[in-house]
Amino acid sequence: MSLINPAYAGSEAENMIALTSRNQWVSLENSPKTQVMTFSSERGKNVGLGLSFIANNFFVERNTASYIDFSYKLNFTNETALYLGLKAGATFYKENLLGLTSSSLSIDPAQGLFSRVNPNLGIGMLIQSPVFWFSFSVPRLFNSGGNSEFSITSTDRVHTYFGSGVNLKVNDSFFLKPSILIRTVSDLSTTADFLALVSYKNTFDVGASYRTNNSLGLISYFSLKSFLDIGYAYETPLEIGLSGLSISTHEISLRFKFGSNPNTEETAPEE
Repeated sequence: MSLINPAYAGSEAENMIALTSRNQWVSLENSPKTQVMTFSSERGKNVGLGLSFIANNFFVERNTASYIDFSYKLNFTNETALYLGLKAGATFYKENLLGLTSSSLSIDPAQGLFSRVNPNLGIGMLIQSPVFWFSFSVPRLFNSGGNSEFSITSTDRVHTYFGSGVNLKVNDSFFLKPSILIRTVSDLSTTADFLALVSYKNTFDVGASYRTNNSLGLISYFSLKSFLDIGYAYETPLEIGLSGLSISTHEISLRFKFGSNPNTEETAPEE
């Protein structure tokens, strides 16, 4: 969530570093790979700061982004708070076509090195309480690919996210954590992610996810120590034409927490 909503900066712990590696369609050569690093820090006077870095590699394309986040906390009650966030940074896109095989005997002018830098701004808000959270964000306010001289990627388009979830106590040991994340993208279809987790003493979470563009996932999180979380997710397509290819996606994440945020450590939405 730190990638898509700047309001999360400083909302989960005094200081937190999260690392994620995602390998999509691992059985296919040159399949998409993503590496993510985020850092957030709760500063004084209700201010939170964050940094995020993401690198996407797919065949001859490389798409990286770097952003700085700022959040401000408004307390509604002792247990409920509103976070408002701003995001600023840029996306760096590179395309290397020199290694592609051409059927033409002459030099293809389309084969070359292409790159561009797209600066952008984003906004977000988060309402958080011990039993409920709601998130709204637009991490890129401007459609930055309209005048591109080569291909426009999905990251160039304006994305809007709505998310919500609850933390339901079953007994002293078990909690239920259902949530939903809706994504709308200009000129593309809207998708929704449904997630249901069962948590044991907030130290081990396991559950399943469903994405409306026909994919199913299994997710687990385990807290080794009070400062370290390890997560693993597996995803597979449900569409018959894709499931026959035996393609799957694997994702591993680590979260290091330094210090604690007593208002949110039990109820923060999963990343």
